[in-house]
Amino acid sequence: MPSISSTITRQIVTPVTIVLFVVSTVTGLMLLLHWNGNLVRFSHEWLSVGFSAIGLWHLARNWTAFLQYFKRNVALSAFVVSVAGSLVFTAMTGTPASTGGPGAMMRAVANAPLATVAPVFGLDADKAIQALKAANIEAQPGESLSAIGTRAGMNAVGVANILTAAKQTKPAS
Repeated sequence: MPSISSTITRQIVTPVTIVLFVVSTVTGLMLLLHWNGNLVRFSHEWLSVGFSAIGLWHLARNWTAFLQYFKRNVALSAFVVSVAGSLVFTAMTGTPASTGGPGAMMRAVANAPLATVAPVFGLDADKAIQALKAANIEAQPGESLSAIGTRAGMNAVGVANILTAAKQTKPAS
């Protein structure tokens, strides 16, 4: 007869783990693709904490079995490579909380009014609005690139790319 502990694991923890894994994956993809990110950000973060807690519980409960994996060179190598790769990826893509550096400049451009930043792209406000309109994006001179991008389903960098391309395709006078 199965113990109460294994019954709880099989009948409660396993289905909850599956649900949290699916929710974390779907909401993570939504955030990655910038599709309704504000709708799922809070739930993704907190349900992922729940998923992590269950994962840590599983690790603790099965610690002896996990240690057996590390006696095999392939599993140990896979573990080391995945940890190192995760650290490198995070270091390359993470944004520090500091207020200086290149990120501060991009944030300033992203949050300034279009009329103010259009010259950065070699355009005046009217030409910037025309370039965005040609890309089926409505914009006003007083709106920031972030606000314009959010409404168009992209980030400020996407809007900046459209403006950069508009300058490059501008016919010579």
